[in-house]
Amino acid sequence: MSNKPFEFRPSGLIEFDQVEPEPVATPVHVPVDDALDTDPLSINFERRKDCKPTAAERMLAGTTIDWLVAFPVESRPKALCDRFPHVANRLATDWSHAARSAQSLQVLAGDARWGAAGFPAQVQGELQRLLKQLTGVQHPG
Repeated sequence: MSNKPFEFRPSGLIEFDQVEPEPVATPVHVPVDDALDTDPLSINFERRKDCKPTAAERMLAGTTIDWLVAFPVESRPKALCDRFPHVANRLATDWSHAARSAQSLQVLAGDARWGAAGFPAQVQGELQRLLKQLTGVQHPG
């Protein structure tokens, strides 16, 4: 390092190295099936959007009720089960597969879609609590 004092000499010009831009690769167009519902909050998730949900999909399944009562009373996801039974059914079905359940919960708990409300705060809290419990040592199921 030099001991000379820094001397400011404005030249009025800024020098740049000339570079040639690299060609941009043409993006590969992957066809999207707009008929399939890709919203994880939807009752028709991964099915055709025009598919009518059955009555069974609009209420808790027996396995979901078993899953729900396996939790301590104070940590049961009651709001999730009440307002989004189809999501609770899906979580209960996959609960024995910890990795798949954790991935689903992370997607659902992190839902921040633009222009949509996502889950209400109470349900959001329950999803976070489920995720924390699933990734902990013990969980029901």
